[in-house]
Amino acid sequence: MLEVSLRDENFTDWPALLDLIRRAFAYMAPRIDPPSSMRLLTEQSIAEKAEAETLLLARDGEKLVGCVFLRDMGEAMYMGKLAVDPAVQGSGAGRALVKRAVDYCREAGKRRIELESRIELTEVHDFFRRHGFRETGRTTHAGYTRPTAIVMTLDL
Repeated sequence: MLEVSLRDENFTDWPALLDLIRRAFAYMAPRIDPPSSMRLLTEQSIAEKAEAETLLLARDGEKLVGCVFLRDMGEAMYMGKLAVDPAVQGSGAGRALVKRAVDYCREAGKRRIELESRIELTEVHDFFRRHGFRETGRTTHAGYTRPTAIVMTLDL
């Protein structure tokens, strides 16, 4: 049974979380330019990220199957590193993570959620559009002359 909850202080399985994110993002590597910042994550950096931000974890029983990070930006939250184990993609885990993130942001009194998605990942854009997000801008990574990501926003 799938359950999405806030990371509690007892969670310390950073190797499993890092492995989940790497496996979930692996399909992007040959498709996006520049490469994902995911490749720079370490067990230590992801633990530090979880301390600085809100981390939601999806579990199927005891098995970790998904995550998403929320970073407080004042009136908004930034949603990042949404990852679902490739073995359970299509099962509703991503949908459950987004729903819990939206509920959390509303409970926190936020006005909107923002995220960025690489230009090339149109299926990701479609996933977020189905959850009410809309494109609100484009960004360009340093050293590039073309937009490399779209900004998507969900008004709460």
